[in-house]
Amino acid sequence: MTLGDYPYLFSCFGARILLMDGNQEIAIEEIEAVMNASGFSLCLVIITMVLGLLAIRLFLTVVKRLLLVSSLDNALIRFVTTSIRVLLVVTLVLYSMSLLEIPLTSMIAVLSAAGVAIGLAIQDSIANVANGLIMIGTRPFKVGDYVRIGDDEGTIEELRLMNTVLSTVDNKKLILPNKTVFTSRIENFNTNPIRRIDLVFTVDYDTDLSMALDVTRKACMSVPAVLAKPAPRVEFYEAAASSLNISAWCWCATSEYWNAYFGIQRAVYDAYMEHKIQIPYDQLMVSMRNAKRPAAKRAAKATAGQEERK
Repeated sequence: MTLGDYPYLFSCFGARILLMDGNQEIAIEEIEAVMNASGFSLCLVIITMVLGLLAIRLFLTVVKRLLLVSSLDNALIRFVTTSIRVLLVVTLVLYSMSLLEIPLTSMIAVLSAAGVAIGLAIQDSIANVANGLIMIGTRPFKVGDYVRIGDDEGTIEELRLMNTVLSTVDNKKLILPNKTVFTSRIENFNTNPIRRIDLVFTVDYDTDLSMALDVTRKACMSVPAVLAKPAPRVEFYEAAASSLNISAWCWCATSEYWNAYFGIQRAVYDAYMEHKIQIPYDQLMVSMRNAKRPAAKRAAKATAGQEERK
């Protein structure tokens, strides 16, 4: 069976081919014209895509270099360049589809509906991205800062669009969603160049308080990491249950906080030992007394004893 055995009427690339009873009438010139036009359009689309991608890459390189010169955060720079890349690539694809005479109206409608559905499904992720952008813009902290976020604390290792990475003092990595970080209480310990160390020392009630204050003050000032200005402030804090409490406020550079903290503790202890200042410990005094029994109970007990002897 050949195509000439039955009449057929069909269309290919707009070219009409008529096959009737073995007599073939083919518009060869029209077919060649359409094929040439389609091949040209395909080649044009390929060239457009290649040149467009190269142009986008070159443009993004220039934009990234300009942004790096500015004071913008690295995470914000990555977000801006990624957004521009996606926008330009989508525009290039749509333009290439128009060269092939593909209808874009229905496709845009489908993409819009899909975007709404996807947006509802990933609304938490969108919230994380939005909060990440706000934090990048407001800069409550930066990479390298030591912060406390809610109940978690550590050094900021990386600020991403979706989450924030903390490195704890015991070398654990915490990944917190930006939505949680944004709605939590944030304490940044590196915002200011200097920090104050608040310590309380205890001495025995028999200690000369004035001498203890002077010894504590000199011990604090002897630590190299403690700043002379603002000068340390040492005052009598309170008379506790088993000790006299002395409060010491010392200032140090933020980067020297722990060196100053441990140095003060050791210096004050050594000074107390040198001047024979007693460091008290909690004591509990227990007094035992014989409770007097009521006369009626004593009489009842005596009566019961007599009856047992009888």
